[in-house]
Amino acid sequence: MSYKDTWLWRKAFVEPRDTSIDDRKFFEKQYDSMREKSSLLLQQIPSDMKELTVHDISHVDALWEMGSIISKDTVELNPPEAFVFGGAVLIHDAAMSLAAYPNGMDALKEELIWKDSYSRLMMEMKETGFEEITEAELIEQANVEALRKLHASQAEKLPTQAWYTNDSHPEYLIDNSEVRNFYGPKIGQIAHSHWWSVAQIEDELSNDLGPLGGRTNNSIDLIKIACLLRLSDVIHLDRRRAPFFLRLLIKPQGISAHHWEFQERMAVPIVDNGALKYSAAPAFTMEQAEAWWLAFDAVTLVDKELRDVDQLLQKRATGRLNVNRVLGVASAPELSRYIETDGWEPVDCTVRVTDVPKIVSILGGKKLYGDNPSIAIRELLQNSADAIIVRRSMQKRDSDWGTICVRLEVRESEFWLIIEDTGIGMSPWVLTGPLIDFGNSFWRSPQAAEEFPGLHASGISTTGRYGIGFFSIFMLGSRVRVTSRRYDKASDSGRTLEFQNGLGSRPILYEAPPEIVPIDGGTRVEVCLEKDPRAFGGLLSKIVRYKVEAQKLEYLVASIAPNLDVKLRVDEEDTATKVLYVRDWLNIEEDRLFARVSGSAYENKKKTSTKTSRLRELAGPDNTIYGRAMVETSTFGSMGQGCISVGG
Repeated sequence: MSYKDTWLWRKAFVEPRDTSIDDRKFFEKQYDSMREKSSLLLQQIPSDMKELTVHDISHVDALWEMGSIISKDTVELNPPEAFVFGGAVLIHDAAMSLAAYPNGMDALKEELIWKDSYSRLMMEMKETGFEEITEAELIEQANVEALRKLHASQAEKLPTQAWYTNDSHPEYLIDNSEVRNFYGPKIGQIAHSHWWSVAQIEDELSNDLGPLGGRTNNSIDLIKIACLLRLSDVIHLDRRRAPFFLRLLIKPQGISAHHWEFQERMAVPIVDNGALKYSAAPAFTMEQAEAWWLAFDAVTLVDKELRDVDQLLQKRATGRLNVNRVLGVASAPELSRYIETDGWEPVDCTVRVTDVPKIVSILGGKKLYGDNPSIAIRELLQNSADAIIVRRSMQKRDSDWGTICVRLEVRESEFWLIIEDTGIGMSPWVLTGPLIDFGNSFWRSPQAAEEFPGLHASGISTTGRYGIGFFSIFMLGSRVRVTSRRYDKASDSGRTLEFQNGLGSRPILYEAPPEIVPIDGGTRVEVCLEKDPRAFGGLLSKIVRYKVEAQKLEYLVASIAPNLDVKLRVDEEDTATKVLYVRDWLNIEEDRLFARVSGSAYENKKKTSTKTSRLRELAGPDNTIYGRAMVETSTFGSMGQGCISVGG
């Protein structure tokens, strides 16, 4: 079927009686011209996204058919609406190519997302030891990742963006300057919207665009067009996206191969009593099980998008589409009635963890760390130090900026430990997502660059690697509160995530009381200690010469982090606030350093000028000082203790 034979096209340009022939011919001509140039741009995608399924002009033309399937007899487009819809369809994926950037590779490399992708991939390569990857391969991987992430936002620029000839003459996708200036920004915005949430579409496209004076009397319903584009794109899963012979030529690998495999079997969906019905041929064999599950995920997403859009259209009391769901997505066995399997049955038996709190307590608590409660302080100090290092980088702060405060408070006979920092802070999304995603190291993930663009490109090195340290706090108590405010958000944006009964309870999120929100941004972690910290087995208890003694909080914190690159403050009841140290471990006297490492008091006795330090600096080839060390020649006269520190 030609796109000009579809329901949407014919209702816009062939059959309407309420629009003039001149109106129809003008906008049809504008679309034909834009389509001719856009098709050349789309041809460039395979050279930069080699394993991607088909995104050429055939995909664009097919979206007129997909849109017609879901709108037939219910929703129509007038001529300017059809031009805007078609224009957005033409460019929505066109920026997945370096050709979409007038300065090509040079322009892409200037994007923070590219810099973050390249830096993160480089870091992953070094950590995993895959150093046989060449620089060219790294750049290619960064290009693919960046083009995928940026293509929707870059698409918004394409209708008004110029490409220049050698004699500096500008060329545009839309030749007519009147049409380009009036409709171009909205075409770009709608193209961008296919990566937005439905809620964002409602927020940003709620105002209709009136007629172009002197050219047409027709207005444009922007939300209707954005919804049509969104759904037309997501439902197009048939074999035209993945021709069998082209797969043989390209030889996609990994998950890309499974995408090709499932789409090359899919038939065009049909409408069945208000629902889309998918089918496939031939049936999926056991060897194609992974591809079948990708098909299941894809049509499940289609179902969600149909339902979300239908709710939006109902809310607006405008014309609804003729479908609002997909048949068979309630379960894998049900979908296999339509997308058939051969010789096996799809059952949703994905490996899962039923008792998540138990696993977390084993891998993030005493079974991993032992009975040493101070481990929790170590992990929290590490998290706070990382957050401060990140903020220093994001705000170009001095290398000695940032403070961590550790406090012990008594509230109505309960002992509370509080660790507060002036770090980067967390948005509600991070607070309720990556923070409690066991095993997810946020700072090293792609999500970190989305939350803080430029983070990976800055080259910072954080200590946290495994995403389990936070959970060690439940070794100290079951009542935990985490209050955070991002450094760049308003003072009333602070939120508290509270665990009222350990990992076995669902945490609650609420607006943080102003008095506990870090005043300059950052994070505050509070835990109600299960026992008196000075009692046997408590946080501050220590066995000295076979007797249990209570050490001061300042000594414990100093021994945990003897050379942290951040200012540490300690507040303990009935004790004045103390600043433990700031970058002094390289020059303080050895007795003081030994006392710090061992968690002991240091008596500031007068030293004789003749005493010479036995500690010597350990320097690397670049003269960077990595440590201080000594050889002990006697069993007397020293603390007999040392430490190796990582990140402080």
